[in-house]
Amino acid sequence: MLITILRNIVRQARRQPLYLALNVIGLGLGMAVCLVLTLQVRYEYSFNASIPDAANVLRLDAHHMNPGNAPQENADVPFIAFPFLHTDFPQILATTRYETADYQLHAGDRRVTADTAMVDPSFFDVITLKLERGNARTALTRPDAIVLSANTAQALFGTTNVLGRIITTDHEGHRVSQTVTAILARPGGPVTIRPDAVTPIPFYEMEKPQFTRWGSSAGNIFVRVHHAADRGVISQNLTRFVIDHASGDANDDKSEGVHPERHFRLSLVSLRETHFHDLQVIGGDEATDRSVVNILELIGVLALLLAVFNAVNLATARAGLRAREVAIRKTLGATRMVLFVQFVGEAIVNTAVGGALALALCEVALPFTAALTGTTLHMDYGFTLPFLFGVVLLTGLACGLYPAIILSSYQPAHVLAATRMPSGGRSAVRLRNGLVIIQFAFAVAFAICTLVVNRQANFMQALDLGFAREGVLISSGDMANDAGKQRALIAALRHTPGVVSTCLSELTPNIDNRHRFDVTPVGSHSGDIHVLGDTIVGDYVTTYRPRLLAGRWFDSSHGEDDSPGDDAFYKAPGKTWNMVLNRTALSRLGFVTPESAVGALLKSGSVTLRVIGVTKDMRFISVREDVSPQITFYSTAPQTYPHASVRFSGASENIMRTRLKSAWDQVFPDAPSSFETVQERMSTFYITEQRRGWLFSIASGIAVTIACLGLYGLASFIALRRTHEVGIRKALGATSQKVLTLMLRDFLRPVLVACALAAVPAWLAVQSWLSGFHQRISVSWLDFAIVVSGTTAIAALTVLGQTLRLARAEPARALRAE
Repeated sequence: MLITILRNIVRQARRQPLYLALNVIGLGLGMAVCLVLTLQVRYEYSFNASIPDAANVLRLDAHHMNPGNAPQENADVPFIAFPFLHTDFPQILATTRYETADYQLHAGDRRVTADTAMVDPSFFDVITLKLERGNARTALTRPDAIVLSANTAQALFGTTNVLGRIITTDHEGHRVSQTVTAILARPGGPVTIRPDAVTPIPFYEMEKPQFTRWGSSAGNIFVRVHHAADRGVISQNLTRFVIDHASGDANDDKSEGVHPERHFRLSLVSLRETHFHDLQVIGGDEATDRSVVNILELIGVLALLLAVFNAVNLATARAGLRAREVAIRKTLGATRMVLFVQFVGEAIVNTAVGGALALALCEVALPFTAALTGTTLHMDYGFTLPFLFGVVLLTGLACGLYPAIILSSYQPAHVLAATRMPSGGRSAVRLRNGLVIIQFAFAVAFAICTLVVNRQANFMQALDLGFAREGVLISSGDMANDAGKQRALIAALRHTPGVVSTCLSELTPNIDNRHRFDVTPVGSHSGDIHVLGDTIVGDYVTTYRPRLLAGRWFDSSHGEDDSPGDDAFYKAPGKTWNMVLNRTALSRLGFVTPESAVGALLKSGSVTLRVIGVTKDMRFISVREDVSPQITFYSTAPQTYPHASVRFSGASENIMRTRLKSAWDQVFPDAPSSFETVQERMSTFYITEQRRGWLFSIASGIAVTIACLGLYGLASFIALRRTHEVGIRKALGATSQKVLTLMLRDFLRPVLVACALAAVPAWLAVQSWLSGFHQRISVSWLDFAIVVSGTTAIAALTVLGQTLRLARAEPARALRAE
């Protein structure tokens, strides 16, 4: 039987090479898309799977329900909760705090900037990262210990065999010697926890507010439990935990007030869930939308179905051409079962050839897809080959069953006595048109979604941020907690050629520091409003160019414009300080117009605040997040800031980076830094949508291609069947133009029906996706018109060659062709 199947495939390939090519290419493309997207989805779902028992490692998340703000979830929690967890919850086996910071690592003349996790000695009891060298139980027991990743060790020493070696670390001006006690192994799969180094929490960190106040946070708390059921027990008692430990007097700045449960709560998230869950967490812009990943898998399945529909359509269209072969073989004794097995076997062999093509295409496409999506995808043959074998088998059966049933059912007497080949009647025509409609409906819906995704990505990239983003560079190095050096840096930057202005601030694009407090309008009966605070130094107004809606900006000639910084602010009761509101704070505080807010007084504890100006919202965060109500202060008091910002002119970005780095090195010679543009700092906010748009565009193009391959093959066979009809029409006086119009109308009718059917589900899908953004585009009828007209034009061009040849045929030859 196998020899017969192969012989028939070779014979069909010689007689109708177009059919075989269209069939194999369509199947190859469909299976390649399915395979690549399956590998992508498998990668996304495997995050943290390489960490042993990751499902029982839980992260404590904080939820803030503050007045004037939408509820927010944050992975950073107050470390003051840490010592109480073991006491209150016996289900917890081990706990650790986890805070990251940039450390400068020095070994001889080599220097590396490392994303370093500051943790408790129990870290490896909670998160059992694999070690290439060293003992997890003792790796963090000494205070001067440091664990390096394999890559960091290689960069510092050129080898990973470095246990016991001494390196010098520099963090926030603290320069100490530390001993390498272990080497982290390279992760066996994608992980969300991938530090360059791990070290015990230094003593000076313990003095920071996040260790002593419930209202301050800067890192994660992870706990390990026995079973999934323990998570439920702990979750049920977290509200009581907050009430017991976070309650305090209204004026107690270390607590969350009298009823902390009303505006603060805690929850648990499994380490296996964080990759998807963190999309709804503050600062979780590197997370992935689970629904989009599921859509990618659906696209892979639908691309494969398109290829199957394509194969079925072509097989049923040309079934009549094999009718006499079936009749003769039945006359010579072949049974229907033998013919059925033969035709199904031919479909499976054709699909296997398409599978080989798909494997080759996948090898070529996978590195490109990995670069496009920013992942580390690779071909895992242990998974790919069995998966592809199953896909080939199922696809071959799906492609061959219906055509085999049709072909094996032909009656020899009817076929041999007929003067024309059987066409299958109206039911076969309806089936073919239905398959074309399904193919193009999916392709059109997907193309509409792709267009909207790309438009949203472009909108996010070009969004008006409320300040002048061009010509600004922002430092990314560690400026240490040294206010004197920071002021020296400002002076050095200000005297750098090309610098127009410079400033220090707590908040910069891609916020990594969030200081919040409550304010209340004086004389108002409304409750407190929770606001985001920023304190600036230097020429901020020239550097960022915020857009003033009313009032004025800070002026050093006004004494009350210069407020004390940080904790000193609350140590001046009875004082009045000037500040500037953003538009969101204006509306949340109940002011009707920007002008009505100027001069208004607010209370924050025992301190009075006066509004001197109102600015347009400055968006330093993702468009997925709502802009917070914000208050900005100006200060010349000594304090520390995380970033320096510079506006430059008259020189290129690269030249300015070099000049600014030189000025930086004069003040912080041991703390390497780079200066980034606003676009670079905020690229994480839109790069995911941009990459997704590129991926969707490619998949959409392949879907349309598969649909057009089927339409082209169908057109070629239908053109053969309608040759006689065209001859009669032209003999009766029809012109070539009328025949061309008739043929195009018949071919394009199912395409237009598909466009109509695709519109509603596409609209619902994009509206649902766009609802996740606080600032978004509006879906226009032009999106649908562009895709529908483009698809129709492509379909018309696909069948135009066959249609023209048929319309131009001479009547005599057309009539003789039958």
